[in-house]
Amino acid sequence: MIKYLVMDLDNTFLRWDKSIPDENTEALRKLKDAGIKVIISSGRSNMSLDIYAEKLELDYEGNYIIAYNGCRIYEAKSKKVLREYLLDNKTAAKISDIVTKIIPNTLCYSNGKLYTENITYITKRYAKNSSLKLNKVDDLKSIMVGEVQKIIMIGEHKLLYGAYEEVIKKLGSDINAEMFYSSDDLFEFEAKNKNKGTALIELAEILNEPVSAFASIGDNQNDIEMIEYAGLGMAVANAVEGCKNAAKYITKKDCNNGGFAEACEYVLNRQTGGSCRNNITE
Repeated sequence: MIKYLVMDLDNTFLRWDKSIPDENTEALRKLKDAGIKVIISSGRSNMSLDIYAEKLELDYEGNYIIAYNGCRIYEAKSKKVLREYLLDNKTAAKISDIVTKIIPNTLCYSNGKLYTENITYITKRYAKNSSLKLNKVDDLKSIMVGEVQKIIMIGEHKLLYGAYEEVIKKLGSDINAEMFYSSDDLFEFEAKNKNKGTALIELAEILNEPVSAFASIGDNQNDIEMIEYAGLGMAVANAVEGCKNAAKYITKKDCNNGGFAEACEYVLNRQTGGSCRNNITE
């Protein structure tokens, strides 16, 4: 029996242009009526996710939010942090020193604020989409003395991979950080051994629930573990192959056309013994 649906936001619940399909909003209502709690799990900061939680009426007592790709778990209403994992300061400084020389549009979340060395159209757009103020510093390493949530690079896929390879070359493959694409043009560095999947497992322990009580849905590399670890992992049609390979259900519709709503219908039909099993990979 599914009690919780853990959902990614960008390119899963949200369209590519960050708008919300009407059918997705209706799907949230249907899940609520069926007694299924919806938990946002995103690479976004808690500041950004609080805005969406309020807008979607998910900021109620007894509900939870997963931010920074699983590195922060907190209560949706009280904002009480239940689990938090930070990027090692020394590692963050070393990464920053390497990647800022290759990717101009590099940003860092530190002490709950967003920083960059370069105020450009791209970094300003990212900040706007995240509903955050963008703070300029001369050197990102200067802010690595506090709590570092993550470093994020924005650029062409191949250029990002080149920066990643340079990090591995200089710091070694056993670097004290998780590294992954969160979209085709975003690459992130966060706390070692933490991801949306480990957060799902930790939340299940906090709630004293089996992981079989959780469904999840996502689209990109940072969603793979969350899809794999959930009792029912799902991927939207526009998801990367890694997500699709981990999923038990893949929607026919993409994020622009109500793929999330389709997945919700599958969950609800599955709960009631319906026949909506046309796209399952079990």
